[in-house]
Amino acid sequence: MGCCQSKVEKAPIKKQDPELPTSSSKGSSSSKQASNKFGNFGNAQASKGIRKGNFIQTKQGDVKQFYQIIKEIGSGGFGTVYTVKDRRSGLQRAMKELPKDRMDRESNEKMLEEVEILRELDHPNIMKIYEVIESAKSYFIISEFLSGGELFDKIIETQGFNEKIAAKYFVDMMSAINYCHSNGIVHRDLKPENLLLESADSNANLKVIDFGISQRLMPGAKLTSSNGTLFYMAPEVFSGSHDEKCDIWSAGTILYIMLCGQPPFYADSDTAYVKLIQKGHFNLSKGIWSSISEDAKDLLRKMLAVSPTKRLSAQDTLNHPWVIKYLNNSVEETPISSEALSNLGKFRDQSKIAKSIKTFITSQIFTAKDEANLVKIFKRVDKNGDGKLSRAELMEGYNELGLTSPTDIEAIMKNCDTDNSGFIDFTEFVTATTEWNQMLNQNQLKQAFQIYDASGDGTLSLDELKTSIPGIEDTEWKKFLDEADKDGDGVITFAELKDYLLSKLN
Repeated sequence: MGCCQSKVEKAPIKKQDPELPTSSSKGSSSSKQASNKFGNFGNAQASKGIRKGNFIQTKQGDVKQFYQIIKEIGSGGFGTVYTVKDRRSGLQRAMKELPKDRMDRESNEKMLEEVEILRELDHPNIMKIYEVIESAKSYFIISEFLSGGELFDKIIETQGFNEKIAAKYFVDMMSAINYCHSNGIVHRDLKPENLLLESADSNANLKVIDFGISQRLMPGAKLTSSNGTLFYMAPEVFSGSHDEKCDIWSAGTILYIMLCGQPPFYADSDTAYVKLIQKGHFNLSKGIWSSISEDAKDLLRKMLAVSPTKRLSAQDTLNHPWVIKYLNNSVEETPISSEALSNLGKFRDQSKIAKSIKTFITSQIFTAKDEANLVKIFKRVDKNGDGKLSRAELMEGYNELGLTSPTDIEAIMKNCDTDNSGFIDFTEFVTATTEWNQMLNQNQLKQAFQIYDASGDGTLSLDELKTSIPGIEDTEWKKFLDEADKDGDGVITFAELKDYLLSKLN
């Protein structure tokens, strides 16, 4: 939840409120009554088909019943962030505690809106949220634990940082922003502190976090509140009328700092800094800029145009020659498995319950390591960088990887597009392309089972399953029990669940 920074003379790498890194979603006896403040949070999108957001649930109760607090990793005016361990699955998450006594009505509404936005977004470069727990005194938002730290800290540690590395992080950031804009979401607080790396690996993905002041925006509409962080605020924000182009200015400022190590403007006061932003005069010719490519400088000029009508869109930045050159160079260096797209063609019409369990595992259990290769493939096939795969992109992907094009692309879209959006989203892609015959013999299914098992008795009752897997008709639950409950005792053991899923694969 951002606010304007008051000091301009210091480097713009400041720690404010830490953002949520995440945890896993689950139904339990205490979660069956979701807080009225969140509405039908767990089931709101069941009618849209199977979405990862369906599994991001809320519950009321003692957070320590579900999570072991490991250590505090940051704090701010609104709350404190901890690393935690899920007692049910053993997975490491991050937890942001928001004490109710620090929250007025406006901040409470912003928190709820942030949760709603994050549960809708499904992109490899946007932080995952897993569940929300409400106690008498606090809200607890559980998200993925991003262990790689802030982007600029990583840059400082990197030996031989260059334009190619900067372009990698830039593309990660802009792919996420383009996805947000295409879904009517304006971030409004892009800054280095809100760009975290999922791990310490050299090729780790960048994740955009902190949607605390994000807004939904209808086409042609304008935002009027002047929120954000001063260093990265666009000129039009100060005049009280702006749209999604404010994110482009912020991203341009971040790229500027990545390439030269300094912000584009200097001033002794906030007032003077605002005037410099509104004038938009910055250096791209002296000092370090003599060694920066003309394409990179051209991109900066077009992202830091004072007039938002002359500023590039998020999609335009991904089509810019500097980005295209980076992408063309990286394709040859990135090992891509043709098996991923082949698996799409094999993703036949399974039971909705089987697909839901797989979606739960990929969205709630999979780690960055589990997804790493599929992220590369997804980005390679996603030619326009909008964070979803169209029919045309899918066909082109088959051709590019030298695979035989499927005879019925519509059947693949129908079977993989579980939320019926007309596109294959990231989680849908991961779910469809995962080698489930191998995966179901690993620990992820056991972890999902333990999360579903609210009572901890080692079996799943129908109530526990219905709570954890929303949007399933009673007739399908009856069919599931007939097939999966081999001993007819009315509950599902882990072995029965595994056998059921394996039978659906075959």
